[in-house]
Amino acid sequence: MSTSVFWRDLPVHKTLLLEKLENVKSTCDIMVRDYVKLEKSNNFSYRILLPRNDENNKLAKKIGLSLQLEFLSQLRKRKIKIYMKEIKYIHDQNHFGWLLIHSDLFLKINLPHSSD
Repeated sequence: MSTSVFWRDLPVHKTLLLEKLENVKSTCDIMVRDYVKLEKSNNFSYRILLPRNDENNKLAKKIGLSLQLEFLSQLRKRKIKIYMKEIKYIHDQNHFGWLLIHSDLFLKINLPHSSD
């Protein structure tokens, strides 16, 4: 099994499609709400699908950085400690995948041994 397939098929709490920069704030609000709710049980896990284009991936990078800054900023503003791992991978032909997983939950994942 390739590593991308492993990450693509990994069960997560929620998967969100984020293809426009203007949707970052509303997506972040959902993520923060769920992080607060799931943090004590160490079960926070999200998959964000970002647009992938063979010619230019600047939009995906811009959306990803904006989401990351907004998410971390909102958590810090609420004085919430952040215990998270992130994995970036190619999800499919049209999307990059970005997994955000609570560190304790990440340690429980049976990672694949191949390095495809």
